[in-house]
Amino acid sequence: MLDGEEHWNAMPAEILLSRKVGALHVKLVGDLISATAQVDLAARSRRPGFTLDGIVDYEEQVGPLEAAYRAAWQAVEAAPDRERRVPELDRLATALTAAVECVVGFARQRGVEVRLYRFGDPEH
Repeated sequence: MLDGEEHWNAMPAEILLSRKVGALHVKLVGDLISATAQVDLAARSRRPGFTLDGIVDYEEQVGPLEAAYRAAWQAVEAAPDRERRVPELDRLATALTAAVECVVGFARQRGVEVRLYRFGDPEH
């Protein structure tokens, strides 16, 4: 970014591009990016429930979960071999799942029906 701040999708993009992750991680990162973008669009269009207090609530709910998946990803990156990476990948999947569920839940509580587009699912 121009001001030196990391783009909010930088780490999810890094995860997507990594050869260390599996299909589950790719799906979860896609869900996270999609859900977050849909919440962002709702907030930008000034939908009810997306007041300043709502944005603070979002940061309070999602912030710790974002920190958790970032920490899990760093642990995956730091694992010296495949055998030690496996439990960290499980932790990453758990952290990403929690983040996706939180973002989707937050949006739905505010009347935004978030659609997750899952490649490979029979209904899509």
